[in-house]
Amino acid sequence: MKCNRVLIVLGSVFTLYFIACIGIGCAQIGSPTGGPQDSIPPVLVSAYPAIRSTNFKDNKIVLTFNEYVDLQEIQTNVLVSPFPKVNPTITFKLKTVTVKLKDTLKENTTYAINFGNAIRDNNEGNPFKNFTYVFSTGNTIDSLTLNGKIVMAETGKADS
Repeated sequence: MKCNRVLIVLGSVFTLYFIACIGIGCAQIGSPTGGPQDSIPPVLVSAYPAIRSTNFKDNKIVLTFNEYVDLQEIQTNVLVSPFPKVNPTITFKLKTVTVKLKDTLKENTTYAINFGNAIRDNNEGNPFKNFTYVFSTGNTIDSLTLNGKIVMAETGKADS
């Protein structure tokens, strides 16, 4: 009697195992889709010293982004104004871009480093377009505007 019960239980277990194996089936072979393509450029999370800093005395600028970045065509994309005698060294690692200034900065001068399309995300190459880091060695940021009025030389009156 005990032997029959054991055989019935074993038979039931094997039957359930067989049904489970047939019901599950095999995984389908295929490549993952990867999701939608990344079209968003990197976003600047922090800058040290801060953008538009005044009384700038450092020789190093660190820009941190929200994703891994890559620098491309630095020589053709990056423009420093006023133009330095010695170009800065620009490097990147993971999520940071570091600018090391090698030239002596002029007093009371506003500087602008325009990166053009050099900063891109690492995976898709989406550019962080026309990003400009601005700082001043003086107390104020230069507005880069001119004001005045035009006067006629013969009459001394304002020109219409």
